[in-house]
Amino acid sequence: MILSVPGFAAHLADRPDDTALIRCRRGTSRTTGRGELVRDCHRLARTLYDAGVRPGHKAVVMTRDAYDLTTLAYALGVLGAVPVLIEPRAEVGRCLEDVAPDVFIGEPLAHLGRRVLGWGRAHVRVPLVIGAAPGALGRRLEVHGDTSIPAPSPSSAAPSSLRAQDPDGDPLAMIAFTSGSTGRPKGAEYRHTTLAGQIDALRTLLDPRPDDVLLAGFLPVALLGPLLGPVTVAPAVNHLAPARTPPRELVGPVLQHRVTTILASPAVLALLAGHCARHRLTLPSVRRILSFGAPLRTGLADALRAAVPVDAEILSVYGATECLPVSALDDHTLRTSRLAPPAGHAGTCLGRPLPGVHARILDADATGLGEIAVAGPTVSPAYHARPDADAVTKSATGHGVLHRTGDLGRLDDEGRLWFLGRKAHLVTGAGFTLPTEDLEAAADTASGVRRTALVGAGPAVCQLPVLCVESLPSVTRADALAAVRAVLADHPDGHRVGAVLPHRRFPVDPRHNSKIDRMRLAGWATRRLRGRFR
Repeated sequence: MILSVPGFAAHLADRPDDTALIRCRRGTSRTTGRGELVRDCHRLARTLYDAGVRPGHKAVVMTRDAYDLTTLAYALGVLGAVPVLIEPRAEVGRCLEDVAPDVFIGEPLAHLGRRVLGWGRAHVRVPLVIGAAPGALGRRLEVHGDTSIPAPSPSSAAPSSLRAQDPDGDPLAMIAFTSGSTGRPKGAEYRHTTLAGQIDALRTLLDPRPDDVLLAGFLPVALLGPLLGPVTVAPAVNHLAPARTPPRELVGPVLQHRVTTILASPAVLALLAGHCARHRLTLPSVRRILSFGAPLRTGLADALRAAVPVDAEILSVYGATECLPVSALDDHTLRTSRLAPPAGHAGTCLGRPLPGVHARILDADATGLGEIAVAGPTVSPAYHARPDADAVTKSATGHGVLHRTGDLGRLDDEGRLWFLGRKAHLVTGAGFTLPTEDLEAAADTASGVRRTALVGAGPAVCQLPVLCVESLPSVTRADALAAVRAVLADHPDGHRVGAVLPHRRFPVDPRHNSKIDRMRLAGWATRRLRGRFR
């Protein structure tokens, strides 16, 4: 049981003097040992209990600090309360309506939003402000009228009066909301077995060694990092806009702490690879990179490959908030799969499902293209208070709950998954439909192109396929567009693209800055081509 007292304590107490977490900020760092983290969480659990937090309470946690997020989540687990993670830029008000939280723990800015916008007004009974203790990285923060929680002191001892028990059965352990990049955010429920399954699957991918150091390019990874085993480094990523993070805040910690493993989205990895290329730097300690949040393109894989040792492994990991991870593929196989795709719709290869994960293709057409659905120990069994969403996406199987991902794909003869894009992003033309990924994966290989996006412009039942192109700053737009058109001329569906439009910077999801906001982009394309639809 991961977040119960015996669970997280057992994971950390085996090497109490080893480092658990290194939080980096503006050239400085704070190190927390594994035993120290256990003591801090128990002390914080006592503080939360005294403030009114009780077993079964749902507690929203909104902080951009890796240490605060980790200690709060573990401390809430000690109490038997349920941490709730919500994307700060998502539809927070609607999320809180769904979850009806008893407790709201956050930074002062989050509480300002709660008060001004009325987040959780009908439900929150215990509002708490998280802040840093004197002498830590930052200053103590307080909001008038709310209780302030100081960061735990390293010398704090676990209170002997608090003795939480390992939960019976398989109770709710956490609620993690989806980003809302493809619709209204939904709260994925994680049971204790769900978290245990995710930890086991991530350990399989990481293959951790005793001397490993993990760079967490995404905040929740810092929460799981100490339970995975390696020292976890939390860099100063701009979690409200990851793609705007100063690259030195990523490269510096990798070099300083001799990071061996990097987990990050393509947007964050592109910052790291670009900085290394510009400054002719290499990352000699790195032996594994895991990219997640959006498909890894071969261009980015090539840039990363130039910065790491020749025997380093670069993996593209597929999954979602509701089922993470599902499969993984190394960059070498990613390149060869593009050269020899299976017959029919090719798309992007995702690799074989991980051990224990079962993948199916539902509602497949004659070519085998359908919706990817997965079952297994990493799958969230339900959405919180959303029976309507459960009815559409969840069903019972012999392997557990089967979750419809909303992604289009197929399974080849070798049992590998192929990704063709989101079902909701299908472009419907006059007598044909186009999935996005096959055309985009090909167009993204054109010289001078950073990325492309296929969207439908005009009426929903008879859309004009438009390929939007974001070029590299080193080439002219005209050259990039010409290169894209040359690729389309050789693609079986390239003739269906009605327009190729340059775009300065695509709108993206707030969580990873990697998934393209296609609704906004389609609206932009429709306005640009207004005369075509009159």
